[in-house]
Amino acid sequence: MGEDSLKKQQTRYFVLTFISFAAIFILLGILVFHFVQTSMYSQVDTNLTKFYSNEKILADTISRTQSIDNTMNSGELTSPKIDSKSSDDKEKVDNFQEQIILWSSDGEILNSNSLGIRMYDFVNLSLDTSKLNEITNLSLSDADDQTLGFRSIVVENNTDEEDYSDQATSETTTSESAEAASQVAYVQILTNTDQITQSVHSFRKILIICMLVFAAFSILLSYYLSGRFIQPIIASWRKQQQFVENASHELRTPLTIIQAKLEGLFTKPERTILEESEDIALSLNEVQRLSRLTNDLLMLARSDSDAVLAVKQPTKVNDFLNKTLEPYGEILAAEDKEFSLVLGENRQILIDPEKIQQLLLILIDNAMKYTIAGESVTVVSTFRSNDWLLEVKDTGSGISDEAKAHIFDRFYRADASRNRDTGGYGIGLSIAMWIVKLHGGKISVLDNQPRGTVFQLQLPLK
Repeated sequence: MGEDSLKKQQTRYFVLTFISFAAIFILLGILVFHFVQTSMYSQVDTNLTKFYSNEKILADTISRTQSIDNTMNSGELTSPKIDSKSSDDKEKVDNFQEQIILWSSDGEILNSNSLGIRMYDFVNLSLDTSKLNEITNLSLSDADDQTLGFRSIVVENNTDEEDYSDQATSETTTSESAEAASQVAYVQILTNTDQITQSVHSFRKILIICMLVFAAFSILLSYYLSGRFIQPIIASWRKQQQFVENASHELRTPLTIIQAKLEGLFTKPERTILEESEDIALSLNEVQRLSRLTNDLLMLARSDSDAVLAVKQPTKVNDFLNKTLEPYGEILAAEDKEFSLVLGENRQILIDPEKIQQLLLILIDNAMKYTIAGESVTVVSTFRSNDWLLEVKDTGSGISDEAKAHIFDRFYRADASRNRDTGGYGIGLSIAMWIVKLHGGKISVLDNQPRGTVFQLQLPLK
């Protein structure tokens, strides 16, 4: 996988993330808009349903409206004249609740007198019986060609004479009410919805603006998340590239030495093993170093894949340290270096003894490389709260602050003294870091006072 492939992968992450956010926002917007629109019209539809389903209310309404029309027809009241030219002088009423329209069988409005000035809104209204008993949306143009919106339902007049006899008033006799009501073939109930429609349109505009804002936010968030998603992949890829390059470089040197020495032996077939023992010993030494390097590389590869688990078991701290570090006391003494082991409580803890032993050997070996004759190496074991503190101190040359930031990086060498002559490849401390993390602990490097370095381990007891 190259840089171009990683960029393409990041682009795919960006597109997929943006599409996901966009789909969520669009779906949420549609659901919210549908819910708001439905809830706004639900109350209107509920009132219409209650109105036309109650025959007593219909009978009363028809009786009252017919009474008004009969009174107007007798000359006591004046019926309004619809004149679009005089629309400036009339009062416009666009927003009102339920309005009743009484229709004859031939499509004539029977209660035009009782409607009064509201007939200006219904000049273009015609009877439509194709959807009886169904609530529908109705759009009308009034006398001024302004469009009005209504929720409408048309029902057949199924009331009988008894309903009207109960609703008779002093202004008309029961027989007159029944006779007038018999002319009513259909009843249309309308509710003006202009205000609701305007509210829905305003909400839709606000919703669209919000979705556009969220779309812009989604682009930025998708770009950010795609970068975050790809970062571990890029880091892993670069780590792998560096690992392969460094491993190849480290393997090349011992293989070159071994090849050169073996080829040299073939050029001198008459010489004995004793005479070529120096070259053979050097080759054998490189083979051993190559074997250690291979094992270390294999361990690092397994650590990256989490293929190695800690096999923990109860271990007495002091007994374990004495057994592990005893040989190093003799080695350091042979090099004219001082070795000290400071032990605290002999508590029992849960660790992987094999891996902790490897960790200690790495740190002791590292301390030995940076100390000279007359200097000292000290191991201190203490307990603090719920942690086991283990310190490996030396009075050697120390480590610079710049090197401390990279000391646990693979194949990193702090200075020229850290070379192959000392047997180091710059991966020991990387393995130490992995072992500490495997135990859920921490490792840090500090300055020893007045001189030297301290590697401090902090391992949890539980």
